[in-house]
Amino acid sequence: MEKSRSAQCDQHGLQPATFVCQHIAASLVSRKPVGFFWPAEATEERPDAWCFACNERVKLTGGEWAGEAEASLGVRLLCGACYDDARALNFPR
Repeated sequence: MEKSRSAQCDQHGLQPATFVCQHIAASLVSRKPVGFFWPAEATEERPDAWCFACNERVKLTGGEWAGEAEASLGVRLLCGACYDDARALNFPR
C-alpha cells in the first residue's frame, strides 16, 4: 500500500499532496480554464492531472510522457484543496 503524502499549503494548511501540470497550476492564478485530464484507469480521489495542451502533446507520443510532452508538462505539487479548486475551474460539471 502506498503511503499518503502531504503538502503544507499557505492557504489551506496541511492537505493531501497532488500533482498537476504547470498549466493547471498557473490557471489558479490566471483564472483562465485550460482543461483537466487524468488517467482513465485512475481510482484515487485526486489523480495526477494535465491540461488540454499537454493532452494533445501526449497523444502525439502514443500516450507516452516522453520528449516534448514530458518537457512541457512541468509537474507541480498542489494541496488537495487547491487541486479541487483547479478541477472546478478547469473541468466544470
